[in-house]
Amino acid sequence: MEETVFYKLGMRLNEYPVKLPLVEPFLRVLREIYTEEEAQLGSEYPMGSHDLPEAAKLLNRDQKKLGIMLEKMADQGTMFTVKDKGVTRYSLTPFVPGVVEFQLMRAQDTPHDRRMAASFEELMEGEMADLLRQLLAADKDALKNLIPVAPARTITIEKGLPSASNVYPFEKASELISKETSFSATHCYCRHHAHLVNRDCQVKGIPEYSCLMFGKIADYVVERGFGKRITKEESLAIAKACAEAGLVHNVNNFINGTVFMCNCCGCCCGFLRPLKQFKTDAMLAPSNFLVKVDAKECTGCETCVDRCPVDALSMKDDVVAVDPAACIGCGNCTSVCPTECLTMVRRSENKPPRVDNALKAMGI
Repeated sequence: MEETVFYKLGMRLNEYPVKLPLVEPFLRVLREIYTEEEAQLGSEYPMGSHDLPEAAKLLNRDQKKLGIMLEKMADQGTMFTVKDKGVTRYSLTPFVPGVVEFQLMRAQDTPHDRRMAASFEELMEGEMADLLRQLLAADKDALKNLIPVAPARTITIEKGLPSASNVYPFEKASELISKETSFSATHCYCRHHAHLVNRDCQVKGIPEYSCLMFGKIADYVVERGFGKRITKEESLAIAKACAEAGLVHNVNNFINGTVFMCNCCGCCCGFLRPLKQFKTDAMLAPSNFLVKVDAKECTGCETCVDRCPVDALSMKDDVVAVDPAACIGCGNCTSVCPTECLTMVRRSENKPPRVDNALKAMGI
């Protein structure tokens, strides 16, 4: 019975854009997060956002008991809530991005948190990683079947943006932040996860609250205690501090609005590590810019090589060389080059897709 329930929950979670193979490592993580009763409810929960009376009617459940259960799940990040004219509406939280991050976002260090982090590590570094390697060996585009559109995209740090060419609003971190009206900041799930499995982040100078949330996500994060309320000005300051520390701005990959801005390091990030490990951009779309080298000005100091979070830079004949296929266009290398021999140039004009139906299904 238990396996059937969690398998069905996995199937329901896979109705969202990011899908995972329904193999034992994934099911083990679901069993760690959800009780059997919660898994049953999750597997039955209809797409979209529903208030309590509506949900009770659709699920044919007692309204009072259902309300208690939905609130408990909302507090643990497995049920997303929004307030609509004072009425709480509930939707099943996607597994990733979503459930995974919320589990450790409060930055606690308990035996349960340690078990959770170990389960996530086993999921992505153990059997699941082996399965993904097999799939990619057979078909280099295999992950595109599971994740047709990358859930996140990289934004070039503003110091690295070229001044001579037009830069669109969706390509600038400050523009994306300034358009929003509700803001929150959280501890980085990825770095706390790394701490809990004893491989602490190697980047120095990172703000304590380094991940930014906006709009309905920001309101949920504050209401449920996953993060703290901040202002627009504080959001801009955090983004600037993260760029100065060498972190990568990664935001949701749709143009409807900005719901998150992760500031990511190459050693811990759940977007960057898989990109390096599996050589696939299924989870993270690169920015529209690429670093260019003026070989005559390069002194071979290797500062940029050390700064690159995705190992896209290397030394060749004492001059830095760029791997265009690996470069995500974050711009961090340009901010530390002492001779300014590195500049960002446009390589594409890709516009993020509009995803009205998907957001409605997730209750956003």
